[in-house]
Amino acid sequence: MKKIYNNVIVIILLLLHTACSDFLDAKPSLSLVIPEELNEYQAILDAEPRQMNYAPKIPLLGADEMELGAAALPRLTQEELSAYRWGGDFYAVNDYGVDWTYGYQPIYYANVVLEGIQGFKASNESERNLAATLEASARFYRAWSHFQLLQVYAPPYSPEKPDQAGIPIRSSADINLATGLSDQQSVYKFILEDLEKAYGALPEFSDLKTRPSKWAVEAFRSRIYLQMQDYTKAAEASSRALALNKELMDYKNLSSQGAYYFPRFNAEVIFHANQPSTGFTFYREQWVDSELYSMYDSLDMRKSMFFRESRVLGRLNFVSRYSGDYFDWGGLAVDEVMLDRAEASARIGNEAQALDDLNYLLEHRYADGFSLLTLTGKDLLNRVLEERRKELLFRGIRWMDLRRLNQDPEFAITLKRMVQGEEKILLPGAGGYTVPIPDRELDNNPKLN
Repeated sequence: MKKIYNNVIVIILLLLHTACSDFLDAKPSLSLVIPEELNEYQAILDAEPRQMNYAPKIPLLGADEMELGAAALPRLTQEELSAYRWGGDFYAVNDYGVDWTYGYQPIYYANVVLEGIQGFKASNESERNLAATLEASARFYRAWSHFQLLQVYAPPYSPEKPDQAGIPIRSSADINLATGLSDQQSVYKFILEDLEKAYGALPEFSDLKTRPSKWAVEAFRSRIYLQMQDYTKAAEASSRALALNKELMDYKNLSSQGAYYFPRFNAEVIFHANQPSTGFTFYREQWVDSELYSMYDSLDMRKSMFFRESRVLGRLNFVSRYSGDYFDWGGLAVDEVMLDRAEASARIGNEAQALDDLNYLLEHRYADGFSLLTLTGKDLLNRVLEERRKELLFRGIRWMDLRRLNQDPEFAITLKRMVQGEEKILLPGAGGYTVPIPDRELDNNPKLN
């Protein structure tokens, strides 16, 4: 990773024009001794345009939520096209892999802060509190990025096979330290330990939704445990998050804000993260999957708010994102946590809670005339899973759900799509659900071979 992290250092040096040049030297050992430099650590963690709040793009390309027209395909990079067709030669010569690099970049930033905080000597209680919050925040960002990388570059997690290959754990800002692959159980343990250590020093709610909070930690734990198929812990974490705040926007009361319906940092956003803008982002031939669109009935407000007719007859574009603009979103929000708890509760036998959560969500999404559901058993679980697909689209969550659900023959799905005149098929559990590590990274880090 040496070359990648050298690039990150250059970015930091260009971004932070301050008196802390000694701190920002490209050295593996960093420390702070001047109290004012705490603000510089906050500046590093607030680098949202520089990927601290990053969500990968490959999960959207690989899932069954969108279709790309013939004019859109040439706009894809080699990496993107391979992800969209579930295979092929992913990387051009010297390609660094966007999701790989943008995933590890915030981990480097977080480690810089964590190592610097260790050497900071607070002179008063205010400084001690700020230092503790910065350390907690850095741990959250580090956990966030390790989790995102797992969903792309490691095989789907299975409770029966926790020792499957995962990703390299980066816990040091030393750019010369090569790290090999850790098994998935170790990576998840590292992530959850970071969140546990972060929790105590974070505020319940952050003034800025690009920053972590206790609310975000619990919502994130809910997502993690759901993907690990630990449904009891997922129910517990989602309940703690919703106990802090479970406000949902009532779609009946929303009006269009120009081209979009949802403001940036709306009431449901817990932690903000964007997927990167690429050649296919909001392109006119980025269409919604026709089967997905057919799942919305006439009373469902999402049908008119999420989609707009494309210039191509019979096609629709997805237009209303929680990013508040054209960026595809990938953060944490109340609706996801509500559906996490609904699914987890249904799976562990708490059907009353699952039904309450499902109805609570749909009451805020349907027009007047919606009748409360009275489902039980498999019908209840199936409807919760259907609502996950309809509610959380274009966020990268569908990809995570497919990787998880495909391990159960009852929910396994075979994906099919036409790409450049050729039918592509992705079978449940096939290798297309795992993206290879970039060749350049393998060349630079012998421990990965």
